[in-house]
Amino acid sequence: MTTTPPSPSPPRPGSSASSATTMTTTTTGAHHSQSQTSPTVAGPVQKPSPPPVDILSTPAAQTYAHVHPALLLALYALRFPSMMADPVSEMTTQVPLLAVAQVAYVITCFPAKGTVMSSAGTAAGEGGAEGAERRAVSGTHGPAGTGVVKAGKVGYRRKHHGHGKGDGIASRLTSALLSLTLTSLLGTPILAILLVLFGAPLTTHSPHTILCAMHMSLLSSTALIYVYGVDGAVWKEVYAFARPADAVWGGALGTGVGAWLGAVPIPLDWDRPWQAYPITILTGAYLGFAVGSLISRTPLLYGKRLSFTAPEEEQHEKSN
Repeated sequence: MTTTPPSPSPPRPGSSASSATTMTTTTTGAHHSQSQTSPTVAGPVQKPSPPPVDILSTPAAQTYAHVHPALLLALYALRFPSMMADPVSEMTTQVPLLAVAQVAYVITCFPAKGTVMSSAGTAAGEGGAEGAERRAVSGTHGPAGTGVVKAGKVGYRRKHHGHGKGDGIASRLTSALLSLTLTSLLGTPILAILLVLFGAPLTTHSPHTILCAMHMSLLSSTALIYVYGVDGAVWKEVYAFARPADAVWGGALGTGVGAWLGAVPIPLDWDRPWQAYPITILTGAYLGFAVGSLISRTPLLYGKRLSFTAPEEEQHEKSN
């Protein structure tokens, strides 16, 4: 008896096409899923603006930060009769004294560029420019305080910490002298041009204009360069009057505003000896520096920014 093997069942109509369609759909879906989950290339990390800088926490810094503006005003008032008698000679005599006083001020009261910021800066931690730079170099994105800089490690950048005995006074003095040099070579001609643009004599009184610009540059720019160096983000905010208020920016802004207000009495027909150019401008610059340095550290102004737009416009810009 012979057994007949069962014949294979015929394929159902449309099953082959259905299978092909299913495979095509699955493959297309897989490619679509991969295209959706493919990683995107992130752009370069933008370095945020440095936070406001507070006075160093040492007793000497806290004390001298209040003494220095008063000391400058006292010395200026003491020499004011000589200023009225011969402005050029007196301003020339006061330039080295002001330079020494400003160097002592920045060395005593502020952290130099490249060192750990003061309590306000370190409190910002990873949210400030130091933390962003540390994350960008080390590649870590952990919480604040996790990126400890270690020498000899690949991907870490050596940073100078504090004001130790070894590199303290020498490095701070070097930074102060460099900032003084840049202030004299760059700040003086820029401010002299601004004085002329705001109405100072162009063809006469050139020594008066240059010496006044040098005084204003020493008052406004020495601390800025000492603390921030040539950081482009900071200087863009300086040009835009957008730095957060602190002792450094307050002194610089106060110098400019005081000099501008000091020019008001010059054209008045009072015929007073102190109205001669540029005595009132220089007096306003000194007063503005003292007032700006002191009030910008108060809780009312510290960390605040000048705003030239309405609140609705600011909110719209942030949302965009």
